[in-house]
Formats: sequence, structure tokens, C-alpha cells
Amino acid sequence: MIAYLDTNVFDHLYRKVGCTSADIADLRKAIYGRGLSITPGIHVLEEMLLNRRASPQELVARLKLTLSLASIRRMVKPCDQLLADDLRSYAANGTPARPFIDVQIQNAITQGIAERIESDGEEFSDEIVEALADTKRRKERFVQGMNATLREVSSSAETVPADILFDDYFKLTAPRIAAAFALRAGVLEDCRDRGIDGLLEIRSVRSAIGIALSYSYRQSFEKTPALGDSIDYLHAPAAAATAEVFVSADSHLRDAIARVGLDNLRIMNLTEFLAASGASDATN
Repeated sequence: MIAYLDTNVFDHLYRKVGCTSADIADLRKAIYGRGLSITPGIHVLEEMLLNRRASPQELVARLKLTLSLASIRRMVKPCDQLLADDLRSYAANGTPARPFIDVQIQNAITQGIAERIESDGEEFSDEIVEALADTKRRKERFVQGMNATLREVSSSAETVPADILFDDYFKLTAPRIAAAFALRAGVLEDCRDRGIDGLLEIRSVRSAIGIALSYSYRQSFEKTPALGDSIDYLHAPAAAATAEVFVSADSHLRDAIARVGLDNLRIMNLTEFLAASGASDATN
């Protein structure tokens, strides 16, 4: 099983919310036995290390736990880069790009984390801090752009039947957003030549668009409150591109990605994940 855990799940594991030390030990056993692999996203690391409320000692403890479960060697790119690379790769050859950060960045992050741990959380490379801060800024800009696109889609929602099903809403609106993505990446014509429908089968693209449209659909047609400029959904493309299981403590996020229609991606909360991976207390 290949799993992607978003930041709130790592937080629950650290604070032992809904799990025990025995559960975490069993996760490690499954990983060492090669029955489980946890793919980390760089956004998890960024959200953890740029947490201003945590003490240096707490950050080190969180890092040690996270790295005992997930390997930096398979760390997923920032969401905006993941999507841009997949768009350009689809335009060039019809397939997604490699989803993991390159070796040079892996080595820099590994060295920076080692320095942080060795100094008990007191020292951290300015280079790494700035790189993570830049990742956060890019993430926020991407979300702002996505929200602007969704507002345009929502403004035309009055022309859509009020009883439209989500699958039909997705088919109607997703191609427009996919084309807007391709335009920003500078590959719109090549993507059109290959087919926008094919672009929507690239898992990172489909999940990013689908989960955003799911939130838009909730607000426009199910009349639930807007979720604001949430950045949580940016974990979904990383999970879709690399994993068989996406684990989140956010029920809104789980519901949103579940109806996107991604084959071979199971959506779980922490309790379900512990049971599926064989963690002891979850199966008692």
C-alpha cells in the first residue's frame, strides 16, 4: 500500500489523537516489512517547519516522527510545480511528469533537517527556510488564481440547471478550467491538439480541478457555506499523482475528493487507515 497523509494526519499522529503509540509502532513495522510506503509532500514539510507556534524542540520531535514514517527520497513536488510539469509533459508526450522533487533539492532538505535535529531545533539553514517560504508563497498564489477561476465559473452558474448532478457539473466546467491551466503553462494549443479530455485524465490535473469544483458545487447547488481560501486541497493532487490511499482528518476534503472519480485512489480517515495497514488498536 502506498499512502499519502496530509499535514493534519501527521499532527494527529504526533498528538496521538485517535491513535496510540502501539498504532504508530505497527505503522513502522508495516513500513519496514515493505507492506506500506508513505509518500510525503513538500507542503507537509513546509506547513510543519514554518509553524511559528511550535517550539524548536516540538518541531524536532514532529520531524523525527514524520521521517520515521515517510522518506524524503520520495517527496512530492509543490502543487503548482507538479501541475505545471504534468501539463507540459502531457503537451509534449501525452503522459504526466515524474512527481518527485529532484535529487539536489532532496539533498539540501536532508542536510537542513539534519542540522535542525542536531542543534535540537535551534539552527536551521536560511537557504531551506527561504525555499520553504517560497513554496508557501507560490502555494498561496496558486490558490488565489484557482479561486479567481472558480469565481468566474460560479458567476455563470445561473445558466446551469439547479438540479444538476456533480458529474454533469464537472463535465460542463472542468474543460474550461483545464484549458485555463494549460494557457498559464504556455501549452494550450499543444494540449488542445492532444485533447483536453485526455488532459483531464492526468491525475494531478483531474484532482486539482475536481476538488475545487466540488467545493464550488457545494456552495452553488448544495447551499453549504463557502470554505474560504482553504489551501488544504493542495494535498490532493500530490496524493492522486503518487498514492493508492489518501488519508485526511478533514471530512470536507475527503468528501470533495471522493466524488472526483479517481480510479485506484481510496480515501480514508486515520482510523480507517490504521485498520487497513494493520495497526493494532484500530482493529481491536
